[in-house]
Amino acid sequence: MVSNSEVFLIVSASLVFLLILYIFFKPIFTRKLSQTSIHDSESMLFDGNAEQGTLGFNDSDDQESIDQALIILNLISMDKSNFDIDQVLMLFKNLDARHVDGFLSYRDESGAEIFRVASGINPGVLELATQTHILFMALDLYQVRDPLKGLEKMLDAATNISEKLHASICDQNRAPLSKQMIEHYKSKAQEISHIKSIRKNS
Repeated sequence: MVSNSEVFLIVSASLVFLLILYIFFKPIFTRKLSQTSIHDSESMLFDGNAEQGTLGFNDSDDQESIDQALIILNLISMDKSNFDIDQVLMLFKNLDARHVDGFLSYRDESGAEIFRVASGINPGVLELATQTHILFMALDLYQVRDPLKGLEKMLDAATNISEKLHASICDQNRAPLSKQMIEHYKSKAQEISHIKSIRKNS
């Protein structure tokens, strides 16, 4: 007959085993969920059915409509609490961003789109009822007229908004954005500018 002490030991061992499994698998699950959320937001923002002239794929046959070089930033609430969505929409409105099909579209003086903003939480749309602690910002260097200027516009907007929302600016993998990464983005923008210039003059 199993004694009470033996039952206690068996139950304790089972709990320890379950705890070890939880500690081991939680980071894997969290990382997978984060990657899925990033992929879902990216796919949604750059869907083939996006309106003409936006950062979605165009129906045009020219090479720049086929190529894509995405720069992605995430603004993440420092305390992980949801943003005040009214404040978010107002802040971007003050930057002259337009609300288009559930996203925010930032454009230049001529009306050409530079970058888009969505919720970083699936399904990604930004509406009055949206609850999110992550804002997803995306720029396609091939689709903007001046890649470096467009990148600087998005970085400036991210800095402005993050200060007001008490958010951290992070890269595509949701790691804090470093000076080295910013320089990498700028080098990429200059490279794309050079490619676009060569194609224009060829």
